[in-house]
Amino acid sequence: MVGFHKNEQRLDRVFAALADSSRRQMLAKLRKRPLTISELAEPFSMSFAGVAKHIDVLTSAGLVRKVRDQEDGRSFRLELQNQSLMEASTWLTYHQEFWTNKLDRLESFIEEQDHDKPGRKNRKKN
Repeated sequence: MVGFHKNEQRLDRVFAALADSSRRQMLAKLRKRPLTISELAEPFSMSFAGVAKHIDVLTSAGLVRKVRDQEDGRSFRLELQNQSLMEASTWLTYHQEFWTNKLDRLESFIEEQDHDKPGRKNRKKN
């Protein structure tokens, strides 16, 4: 049960991170290539501290990781991590399929009930 709770907490962090449009924009920028914090912060009208907080949220969610720059060893770049996003996508897909199947069966049941009622003609669908 401990592993289940860890997965749930990780999903909570991913969905919380994705709930903010600035963070989603940052992820979109990182799709092209790894970036420094300054490069990532460029289009945003927020302080460096504000950008750093967003990066901390993305890192905590496992969506981004910091990689040391090979050239100087002091600075780092940010790059996307796919695993957490793939886990969230898997969760969404499972639940989408589950509810789609439930709704399809409900629709079939209602149509069947409507069809079986005596004295009723087939209703036209809108």
